[in-house]
Amino acid sequence: MKRNLMNLLAGLLVATVVFAHAGEVHSYLGTITTINRDGSFVMKLANGKNRTVLIAKSTTYEHSDGHKGKHSELIVGKRVSAKISKDGKTALSVKMSAPKKNK
Repeated sequence: MKRNLMNLLAGLLVATVVFAHAGEVHSYLGTITTINRDGSFVMKLANGKNRTVLIAKSTTYEHSDGHKGKHSELIVGKRVSAKISKDGKTALSVKMSAPKKNK
């Protein structure tokens, strides 16, 4: 009986994790490791995994200080937060660290 209850709870946990992520918008924080010719980029997440982020014409860019950014400002080594669309691949928006100010 106890084993059946544990199996049921484990099954519910797995189902919750699987369905909680389907078709939702997610944000990922990481460091850019590669920028591809098509504009997409690869970012290394905090857990050490790499994630490829696709770019659309509608993707917006912003600096962490609130100023508008551009795709051309993305460089390898830059910290970014990518808000990914429901398709799980394409960035809705990319927030990047603010540019260094000249003294």
